[in-house]
Amino acid sequence: MVHEAQGPGWRLAGYREGLKRAGIRFDPALVADGEFSYESGFAATDRLLDLKRSPTAIFAANDDMAAGAICAICERGLSVPGDVSVCGFDDTPIARHIYPALTTVRQPTREMGRLAGVELLKAIRDRAAGAMVVVPYALQLRRSTGPAPAR
Repeated sequence: MVHEAQGPGWRLAGYREGLKRAGIRFDPALVADGEFSYESGFAATDRLLDLKRSPTAIFAANDDMAAGAICAICERGLSVPGDVSVCGFDDTPIARHIYPALTTVRQPTREMGRLAGVELLKAIRDRAAGAMVVVPYALQLRRSTGPAPAR
């Protein structure tokens, strides 16, 4: 679930690149628009679960949307991760406080803020000097993901 109005769609691009590397065909029917909120994650998951061949895993654009996805899945009587695995992004506090604890991608937000400040100062001094900086991320494996169910 992603929201294309947010920036240039980097999270969707990353999702597509991950699928490509894994040899999995991109299916636009499996992408549901959202607004980085719990409510939009719930609504997007409802749409995905209504598909004739619903997904066995959901990668949400952020942890709030992932929490909404878990609620939508459970309200249908399905289990996380038994029927559907859920992964979020950002490793916000909600990821550790919901049940099951959310698998998510942690970003070094403090370092990102510091680097953004450095690049901003460079760009102020010389308009051509600012640059895109890549920072490391880490997958935080928790209980919301598991093997795909047999179909």
